[in-house]
Amino acid sequence: MPQRIALLGGTFDPVHFGHLRTALELLESTAADVLHLLPNHQPAHRGATTASTADRLAMLECAVQGASGLVVDGREAQRTGPSYTVDTLAEFREAMPSATLVFCMGLDAFSGFTRWYQPERILELANLVVVDRPGAELSEASEALLTRQCERLGTHIRNGSTGVIARRSVTSLAISATRLRADLAQGRSVRFLVPEAVREYIEQHGLYDESS
Repeated sequence: MPQRIALLGGTFDPVHFGHLRTALELLESTAADVLHLLPNHQPAHRGATTASTADRLAMLECAVQGASGLVVDGREAQRTGPSYTVDTLAEFREAMPSATLVFCMGLDAFSGFTRWYQPERILELANLVVVDRPGAELSEASEALLTRQCERLGTHIRNGSTGVIARRSVTSLAISATRLRADLAQGRSVRFLVPEAVREYIEQHGLYDESS
C-alpha cells in the first residue's frame, strides 16, 4: 500500500508539549502512517534560532523517544541556506512517487502562504492541512485560495491526491517557545512544559542560559 506521510516543520527552539500534542493529533486526524518533524536550519520567514541546529535536532530526538509514528527528519536542518518547503516536498516525491504527502501548517502561516516560494508547485506536490490557531485569521489571498481549492477538489484527502486544503482543530496548549527561552534565561523552571528528557538536555548543555 502507498504510504501517507504527514510533515510538520518549525524551529522547535525548544520543542515543547504544544508541538508534540499537535504532531500526535495531526498524525491521527490525517490518517498518516508517519509524521515527519522537520526542524529547519535557516528559516526562510523568520530570524536565526537561539539553539544550534545540532541541539534542536537532539532535543527533538529526546522528545519523540517511544512515540510511535513520529519521526525526526534532519533534511532541512542539513541545508546550508534557507529552507524552502517546495524543495523538501520535491525530495519526498522523488524518493516516494506513490506516497500521499500532507504538509501541515498553522493558520497564521497559511495566511501568508501565497507569498511563499512557489506555492502553486507545493500544491502540485502535496495536500495541505491548516491548523486553526487562536486569534489567527485568513488573509484575503489565503481565503481566496482556500475557496478555490475546496471548490475544485473538496476537503477530503484521498490516497494519491494533491492540492487538497483541509482545516483541522487541535488541542490548544498555550506554551510559547519564546516564553520558554525567556524563562530559561532567567533561571526559571520549565518542568511540565517540555518533556523531562528535553529539560535535562537543556540543563546539561546550558542552553538558553543568559550567562553562558
